[in-house]
Amino acid sequence: MDIKGLFANTPKKQVYLLLGLGGAAVVAGWWFYVFQPAREHRDQLRGQVARLQQDLFQKQRIAEELPKLEKARKELQEELDKALRRLPEEKEIPTLLTQINRLGQEAGLAFTLFKPGKPIKDEFYSRIPIRIRADGTYHALGRFFEQLSRMERIVNITDLKLDPTATDGRRPGAAVVTTERPTITGEFTATTFTFGGLDGEPAAGAKGGSKG
Repeated sequence: MDIKGLFANTPKKQVYLLLGLGGAAVVAGWWFYVFQPAREHRDQLRGQVARLQQDLFQKQRIAEELPKLEKARKELQEELDKALRRLPEEKEIPTLLTQINRLGQEAGLAFTLFKPGKPIKDEFYSRIPIRIRADGTYHALGRFFEQLSRMERIVNITDLKLDPTATDGRRPGAAVVTTERPTITGEFTATTFTFGGLDGEPAAGAKGGSKG
């Protein structure tokens, strides 16, 4: 085909215009069908690489923190185990009450009242109040409280009232079994705790129950 013959009678300006339009069409086709898709694909790959790098960085940080997290978990577990050891299970309560009674006698006190109350349920534990009245000396009562504080189980003393005994060393109606001369009568509440809820009364302010 004679290309020159096709444009022999066409003005040069029109020839240049046609060539320019043809070149522009080629460039536009290359831009939209080759370059632009390639650039979009490149941008997508860059985004994927950035996300993978971020994910890798986060996993590396997690891997670096794992020993610390494991150590912290073990420490928390040890603290929980210690706390649970201080909260007896329901089946251990009779043994604990016997131990408290024995500590009082060993301290030189004569119990005239030892009355465990109903468990008072809280959210995660139950309180078991024990109303106690004992005759003895100031020193005997102090020894008893000190021994309670050294117990592995938690025992709190509240509502303490002290009354002097009679001049003959005996409170009316009290059976003194100590060799030390009784000088006071102490009445108080010793409260111990058990993990989990026992069947008992809800704590004050707990939800539910009838309203008067």
